[in-house]
Amino acid sequence: NDYGIGIEEHFQRQNGFYWIVKIFSYLGVDSIKIHSLDIYQSIRSYDPNLPDSNFFNYYGITFDSTLAFVETVFKINNSKLYFELRHLTSFIIFFISSIFFYKILKNRFKNDIVIYLGTSFYILNPRIFGDSFHNNKDVFFLSILTIALFYLFQLLEKNNTKNIILFCLFAAIATSSRIMGIYLPLLFIFFLFLDYLSQKIFFGNFLKKTLTILSFYIFFLYLHYPYMWELNIFKFIEWFSVYFYNMDLKILYSGEYYHIKYLPKLYLPVWISITTPIFILLLFIGGYLFMFKRFFQRLINIKLNTMPIHDFWSSVSEKKDIFIFFSLTSFLLYAIFLNVAMLSGWRHFYFLHVFIIYAAAYMLNLLLTIFKKKKFNIFYFKLINLVFISIILFDLSSFHPYQSLYFNSLINKENIKNFPVDTPSLSRSDALKYIISLNKTEDKIFVSNASWTPFHNGKDLLKDYEQKKIIFVGQDYNKADYIYTNFNYEVDPRLNKKYNIPKDFKEIKKVIISDIPIYSIYKRIN
Repeated sequence: NDYGIGIEEHFQRQNGFYWIVKIFSYLGVDSIKIHSLDIYQSIRSYDPNLPDSNFFNYYGITFDSTLAFVETVFKINNSKLYFELRHLTSFIIFFISSIFFYKILKNRFKNDIVIYLGTSFYILNPRIFGDSFHNNKDVFFLSILTIALFYLFQLLEKNNTKNIILFCLFAAIATSSRIMGIYLPLLFIFFLFLDYLSQKIFFGNFLKKTLTILSFYIFFLYLHYPYMWELNIFKFIEWFSVYFYNMDLKILYSGEYYHIKYLPKLYLPVWISITTPIFILLLFIGGYLFMFKRFFQRLINIKLNTMPIHDFWSSVSEKKDIFIFFSLTSFLLYAIFLNVAMLSGWRHFYFLHVFIIYAAAYMLNLLLTIFKKKKFNIFYFKLINLVFISIILFDLSSFHPYQSLYFNSLINKENIKNFPVDTPSLSRSDALKYIISLNKTEDKIFVSNASWTPFHNGKDLLKDYEQKKIIFVGQDYNKADYIYTNFNYEVDPRLNKKYNIPKDFKEIKKVIISDIPIYSIYKRIN
């Protein structure tokens, strides 16, 4: 309950009730449908500026509708409670995914040092750890993708019905969470095709396995994803078009404002580089380069004029490595060269975290092998890693509860102003709690917002009587007792004075963590 409300959580909650109404309309259960419709309409009335779920109705079916169902059945009508419940559920799912990631590493590397360090990196990367409490979309997708990846690797080891069903189930849930999940069955089929080219399987077996995978995958997708129930198969392309919608926004990047559809090519690599602990970043780069080297060596040794064609991999373990390499490389190239709309750093690509940490574990395994081969004392290997784990733990503690806003030491107080910080608007609830603590006897407190991210729905983590005190006045500073800013703007403040703080306000609180400004509060002085 230390964490604030993320900027998309209100819409996702609304979306959950939208789906509950749809689902129980199909099932003919009027009692739940009517109650859910009442809540949906009350959310729309409470915050009419939220996007309409009739338009953005293609994400969040699994998490959002499940939590909406719980809220409906147990009649939870306290905003603080249902958002904290969402946060707890989100983190539990992420933690479960870390157990599956542990199993992925255990099946691949067999070495306890690598397994436990890799799993620690997966959990403790500050941005991912922080978002795991409130980002019910991107980290949820990462979590389901990780579980699906585990069953995909199980399928590579043992092709049986159980593994096929579990892989297709989680691949379908991943797809309904983010459209990128569709790559899982498609890339798996591509790898089956490479097996066929290497004459490891006959064409008949390739065709049978492909049809089986697609059949189960499509079945599970239709089973749990009402968005597809109304899909016209003759207009299938329209199903994909909605996923590429982007808002008409400009965002700050490297000191300049760019439209989110036309970002610099290195936008994603730069954001990953400045928000990942440097030790993990170095291990990832090293592991990725060694993966590339191994893949390139395999590629140049392929002899197309001989039968059978040279193997693309020599073992299941190497096949897993190449799958990770393919996945990561494909998505990086996609983001770099195809003008993908991105917002809030690399949040939309947080699912790459599982590939990044796998590559880091790959490098750890290589380093440990070198230590053993050179007969170095393994104690020093453990000590070095323990030091860096301790640094990450220190950063987690220092940034709490703002781990989601973590930047590494590649960013300092001079150039942090060139990048947005509190893009999820996590600081809203904290700021409101502080303002209320200064005005315990006041009946009404007028607050204004000097940033483009919404402020008023941050009050939903306050107690009921506290919420009633707060009166929001937008950018009408003349009516405000206090002004809040998290320094996020949709316009260039050097050219547009929209968010300038009036001279009759004085800064009374500024939260800075490791030279990273989180938010400020100003109070009227006359």
